[in-house]
Amino acid sequence: MSNNDKRMHPRLESEDRLFTQVVLAADEPDLVGATLACTAVNMSMGGIQFKTVQPVPVGTLLDLWVDVVELNVEGNQKTTLPPIVHTIRQQSKKQINELLQNLFNNTDDALFELADRSQSDQHQEMYFDSMRMIRLHRKTLASNFVRGLNDSFQDAFNSSGTAGADETDEIDAEDYALLDQDELEMTVAVSGIVSKVTSQYSLAVMQLTKRLDFLAKRQTITERNNPLGPQALSSLFANALDTLEVDIKIRIILMKLFERFVMERLGPVYENANRALIDADVLPELKNKAPKRAGPTTRNTGTGSSHQQSNSKTGRSGGFSGMSGGAGSFGFDTVQALLSGSNASSGGGASEHQSGGAQNGYGEGSGTPMMALPRLDSGELIQVLSRLQDAAQVDPINIEQIPELSDVRSLVLAQPSAAKKSLGQADDDAVNFVGMLFDYILNDRNLAIPMKALIGRLQIPIIKLAIIDKTFFEKTAHPARALLNELSSAGIGWSSANELKRDALYNKIESVVLRVLNEFNDNPDVFAELLTDLRLYVSKDSRRSVLVEQRVKESEVGKAKTTAAKLKVQNLVNQKACGLRLPSEAGKFISETWTRVLTLRIIKQGETSAQWNAGVKTLDDLLWVLQPLSNLDEVESRDQLTQSLVTEIYTGMTELGCPDEETEAFQTWLTEHLYSLSANDRAYLEEDERPELDVAEALMEEIILTSPPKVVDERAFPEATLEQLKLITEGTWIEISTDDERMLRCKLATITQPGNNYIFVNRRGMKVLEKNRGELAEMVENKTLKRIDESQVFDRALQSVIGNLRQLQRERSQ
Repeated sequence: MSNNDKRMHPRLESEDRLFTQVVLAADEPDLVGATLACTAVNMSMGGIQFKTVQPVPVGTLLDLWVDVVELNVEGNQKTTLPPIVHTIRQQSKKQINELLQNLFNNTDDALFELADRSQSDQHQEMYFDSMRMIRLHRKTLASNFVRGLNDSFQDAFNSSGTAGADETDEIDAEDYALLDQDELEMTVAVSGIVSKVTSQYSLAVMQLTKRLDFLAKRQTITERNNPLGPQALSSLFANALDTLEVDIKIRIILMKLFERFVMERLGPVYENANRALIDADVLPELKNKAPKRAGPTTRNTGTGSSHQQSNSKTGRSGGFSGMSGGAGSFGFDTVQALLSGSNASSGGGASEHQSGGAQNGYGEGSGTPMMALPRLDSGELIQVLSRLQDAAQVDPINIEQIPELSDVRSLVLAQPSAAKKSLGQADDDAVNFVGMLFDYILNDRNLAIPMKALIGRLQIPIIKLAIIDKTFFEKTAHPARALLNELSSAGIGWSSANELKRDALYNKIESVVLRVLNEFNDNPDVFAELLTDLRLYVSKDSRRSVLVEQRVKESEVGKAKTTAAKLKVQNLVNQKACGLRLPSEAGKFISETWTRVLTLRIIKQGETSAQWNAGVKTLDDLLWVLQPLSNLDEVESRDQLTQSLVTEIYTGMTELGCPDEETEAFQTWLTEHLYSLSANDRAYLEEDERPELDVAEALMEEIILTSPPKVVDERAFPEATLEQLKLITEGTWIEISTDDERMLRCKLATITQPGNNYIFVNRRGMKVLEKNRGELAEMVENKTLKRIDESQVFDRALQSVIGNLRQLQRERSQ
């Protein structure tokens, strides 16, 4: 202990991370409220010595926050929030609460519009009742949400759970069957919101999660349990809706509005939270963190001799050190490194991926260097490309055939303003690489021909964008990349050009493409604007399709359920009644009426229900009382059973909705017939002679209510075919060749039982195809059916092109 240290207690050296908040600063009032990151130097019972990351004036009053650990009643550790996290929580609650109020303000308009468009009084009443209910409970809903948000922050920094415990909360695919229909719909709604918003704010959420995890010393924070993450916020709102007694349709509508008015507007929340953490010196390097790449080279300047370019390839090879394993995100220098490494000649001469001859500074057909041609700078190139883009608008779009890939380099150099000039290396690489991407897209069998015709028109605008904004290659969520993916996804169900003449979605997508051609000059913001507009339209369009598809599914499932019920009743009646001698009236009643009663009961109540069992017992009783009996006790039992049997039959026919006269007629006949039958049996048993009954009887024949499903012997098909069938699940898009040689694209809506019938719908949700498993297996075997890859088209193109370049690079290096 130094002589200047006046503390009487022993000191313990420490380098713990602390936070302090400025409470009062007379000399620098702007500092008040600021949260500063600190590092402890030493501490004792009498005090603590620490250093701050920035100077603090003498006399400043500080509020010091230390990570205090306490024990709760279970003995689990409970951690107080770091002050910076507390500040973020307060700011976020205020911002999100404002978004919630905006959501509730717009809920009335949305529900009123739905009520106005509703075609049934019942639905209108539901919407208006829900409006009143939400008005009454909006404060409670908001309060419950904010309280849950407050708790989720505490839970995220509380060490009572095991690390990563939230990861196990995700519902497994097999567990969806355990959820009831309402829970399933809410789970799907939450999953959809999480997927979309995570994609929209992927970088911001990732950075915030890493920074919060850095501060949570006793708990692991992931994107799932990040209190401001899409999963946590969506689940909180869904849980808050549990207290609202409204129909599931209204809850789903509220989830959609929550996505639109809250989740899609979280950008400032994430930005402010990350900014506060950066200012508090919490992982500030994340804000500029990116894969390491080689430094700039002479290739990027677009100037210099062929000798300089040759040398630059050596310097640029370092770009491979920062390449990731995937093809999703990398810098433009990585693209250049790949192009150079895959095309460099063994002699180390100029790169072969440029256009020939004079483009590289060599005379045509000679290997002798000559004076390099003047370069067309990027600004001049953009102007030339804009003129080519304007010219492309004049040509009509032919959606009946695949467009040819444009040789943009040749088109540029053929323009008068670019004559006898060459492209800068960076610009040439951008033209070349984008051309490779579009070459893949135009040959992608997963895209419909009309979509290829539309996307093909965007080759020149995308080249312009790649020259202007090099982050196009780096940002996976770049608006232009997202627009290409959204276009291809929206048109996945297009089959032929003839179907699109009156298709509103096609008209919308065509207008988006034309707007790019018309409006994109040198401002990339147009892509973000068009992306938002297209997503809004597609969302509305898909909602209509989803409703139609849901009705188809319900109808087909209902028909399948009816078929299964009929098969059950058919087998039961044939087993019990076939071959018995019955009066014609009774045989007709059983085959035409009581089978329908049994079918209705098994559909509505199930085969384990009391109603179904009562119906089966009524059939047994009816068959028994209609047979000749062998002793007087049985005859007496028949007489006692008659009234209850007639009552059960009346109940069943009433459920079925039979006309009163029909019901009364059969009851009267049955009562009289059983009376006569008992009299006949008594006469035979007492007097040993049986009077003749004036009743026409016949053997009960086998009834047929429905045809049994075709049984497929899967052993007849190769294992590879059956494996492909397993990949066709609900939601999978396929393309089949029809008998009239047309191509039909459709989506699997559901698989019904019995029979393994696959029900397919078109993009509007209407049923277009029904095949059983055996028929589909034959189509796979005959190669008339193929599964459509629904992954993002730009990502597929990127992965393929990068893979090919790497393969070519490996081959050249051998």
